[in-house]
Amino acid sequence: MSDVLAVRATGVIRGRNDVPPRFRPPAPPRHFVGRDAELAGIRPGVTVLHGASGVGKTALALKWLRERGSGDQLYVDLAAHDLSQVLRAFGLDVESGDEPAVFRSLVTLRQFTLLLDNADSAEQVTPLLPASGTVLVTSRSKLDLPQAREIGVEPLADDGRLGPLLDRSYVELPERQARLYRLCAWEPDAFGVPVAAAIAGEADCDVEDALDDLVEKSLLTEVGDYAFRFHDLVRAHARAKRYQS
Repeated sequence: MSDVLAVRATGVIRGRNDVPPRFRPPAPPRHFVGRDAELAGIRPGVTVLHGASGVGKTALALKWLRERGSGDQLYVDLAAHDLSQVLRAFGLDVESGDEPAVFRSLVTLRQFTLLLDNADSAEQVTPLLPASGTVLVTSRSKLDLPQAREIGVEPLADDGRLGPLLDRSYVELPERQARLYRLCAWEPDAFGVPVAAAIAGEADCDVEDALDDLVEKSLLTEVGDYAFRFHDLVRAHARAKRYQS
């Protein structure tokens, strides 16, 4: 199954016409509340969501994509995904140095709505931006991209709606998942399966299944290839449960 995806001086490059599962946006957290102003501020074109680690930038972008995005959507975690990995997943074998140009062609010709997660700098992002279309970028820093709308994402205050939702989800967890939820919340940033297994004192395969269950219940967000992160308010909830258990 293939489609014409990009054109180079050497000719036509063909590749798969579906989005590989690992590069489809994950579901937004089920317990998403607030952020109405930020959601309304995202427009067609390039939007940069910037703020501190764990503040909820990725959750906000995923929420917008799920509710207001259109067409096929492509998710690239710049902290976890190498650009050549992305292209190979589409069946594109590209010479070194050509990756940004082919990636831009892929996004433009397929009219993807693009999420570039965890950007470090404007220099990292600029070569990947297509000539047209909608791109969301998350970063800990303001990138000052001349063509972008920049939205600062501040820590979200709990207005009383989130706590009861989290409590209901927590009491439904089997003990293994509940224990992992409490323990891993002390990791300040993204973590992988080996780290979670070491914290829990369990085998990687057992912990991986439990982490997947937490993601499915929207208590944890998968942010890369077997990399996970808590939303800041969910992390606070899980830490509090450790002292109550």
